[in-house]
Amino acid sequence: MAYVVGIDTGGTYTDAVMLDTEIQGPECIKRKAKAITTHEKLEIGIRNSLEKLLLTKEEIQKIEKVVLSTTLATNATVEGKMGRIGLVVIGGTPAGKLATENVVIVEGKVNIKGRIIHDVDKEEVRRAVETLASRVDSFAVSGQASVRNPILEQRVKAVIQSMCDLPVVCGHELVSELGYLERTNTAVVNAGLLPIIDEFVKAIQKILGEMQIQAPVFVVKGDGTITKIESIKNTPIDTVLSGPAASIIGAINLTGIGNAIVADMGGTTTDIGVVKEKRVELSPDGALVGNWKIKIKSAKLYTYGLGGDSAIKVENDEMKVGPERVVPSSRGDAHNVTPTDILHYTGEFVQWDRKKAEDAIIEQAAEASITPDEYVEMARNEIAAKIYENLKRYRKIKFPICAIGAPAESWYRIAQKKYDFELLVPKHYEVANAVGAATSGVSVEVEAMIRPGEEGGGYLVHAVNERFEFDEFEDALAKAVEVTEAYAVQLVKKQNLEASYIKYECRNMYLDEEQIIYRDLPVAEDGTIEIGDDSDYGKYLETRIKVQVGGKIFANV
Repeated sequence: MAYVVGIDTGGTYTDAVMLDTEIQGPECIKRKAKAITTHEKLEIGIRNSLEKLLLTKEEIQKIEKVVLSTTLATNATVEGKMGRIGLVVIGGTPAGKLATENVVIVEGKVNIKGRIIHDVDKEEVRRAVETLASRVDSFAVSGQASVRNPILEQRVKAVIQSMCDLPVVCGHELVSELGYLERTNTAVVNAGLLPIIDEFVKAIQKILGEMQIQAPVFVVKGDGTITKIESIKNTPIDTVLSGPAASIIGAINLTGIGNAIVADMGGTTTDIGVVKEKRVELSPDGALVGNWKIKIKSAKLYTYGLGGDSAIKVENDEMKVGPERVVPSSRGDAHNVTPTDILHYTGEFVQWDRKKAEDAIIEQAAEASITPDEYVEMARNEIAAKIYENLKRYRKIKFPICAIGAPAESWYRIAQKKYDFELLVPKHYEVANAVGAATSGVSVEVEAMIRPGEEGGGYLVHAVNERFEFDEFEDALAKAVEVTEAYAVQLVKKQNLEASYIKYECRNMYLDEEQIIYRDLPVAEDGTIEIGDDSDYGKYLETRIKVQVGGKIFANV
């Protein structure tokens, strides 16, 4: 028998669960706990939730892994509480607002094919870096078209590392697509999160050490997969939006359903995502976090301001719910009214002080010149309507609604009764996010691209850290698969894991009479790709190769 501990830090609560790895479905949960999230120091709430699990010494020894889903990176980005970032751009700044004001420009250029037009001058880089080094905590480096050839970014990074001990992040290391502004800001935000995540990782390791938990620690990424906690010290941006992703994974594992619209109702907001064939639907455009559009792999989400702690107010005879978050009267001393207080008044959910909730509702009802019962009925109708209005955007997708999160069962059943839609509320719905953290898997995905060479001669392979030229397409394709697979496997092994599976995808793009045509090439299990005859498809434009490697934990690691 072995256990996995899953932890999720939400806006209101930090949840923890202990799962039995030999049991599937909701019966795998052996223990669960909630603690108030401590926003200034998330690790305090994490410690409190772990302590509430009441783990025995024997159980601690049988913990196979600990998995965290944390809001730290998301909150720091939204609130602008990142470290001081120095940005070195090569050849000119991208059009648009940058995520830092500490910017220097150095000469250098590669063209869209990746050929060096103007190399960087190391002395110029040194002079530029000297103007920033004393007033920043980390560096980001970004150059236009660097994803076609990262050599200039790599040379600038090497100069910075030779001058100081500050961490350095390059745009091509995080994003493999064109889009200069988004790639640059992704690198800047990642660099700004480095000192914050480093402190968090040390705090978590200290807590687990004090509790004698020696199991490896993983963190959920925004796409619902997990990575070793040491890995996020280099790429903390991967954990942005990890909470909603964990919730969707939790819904999949608690219900066993393959297709669903998952609504996660928390304290402040409700996040809605789609599950298709037991896979989280990902956003092709990255994510908007605070003021910044960043290119990360993340769940495709729709978020709106309704949660258990949303403020309820009557203004000009109209009731409004959210988006402002307040402390419920039932849980504090303020005279606020929230959906949580409404449930305390009706007796449908009573966890704190029901009398305080009643007093606040009586007071606000009197101010609105209505009875408390009328006030409560108005609130119930308004909340149910808001839930249904936001579900209607998914009405073309004929999937059932799966509601999770602490307030979800009460409010979604109220909405279902009023509007009649198919609803699933799984057992342990209130800790689905922590369940998702515990049941997520390790997966690394790496891409490469093949395009025609300059003036149509030969083929260029644009890989993560390299660029290659070939005369024949077959040779270019073989190299692209080789380096992409090797890099993905290397990323898994860096986490002290072995590769449990390797999956390949290969797609060609053509232009035929002003229409883009895609052709998926058959790929064997060993990565061999069947090219076939493509003479009927039009003008060849490019090939994209994607390699996905799963990681399996070594025994006793």
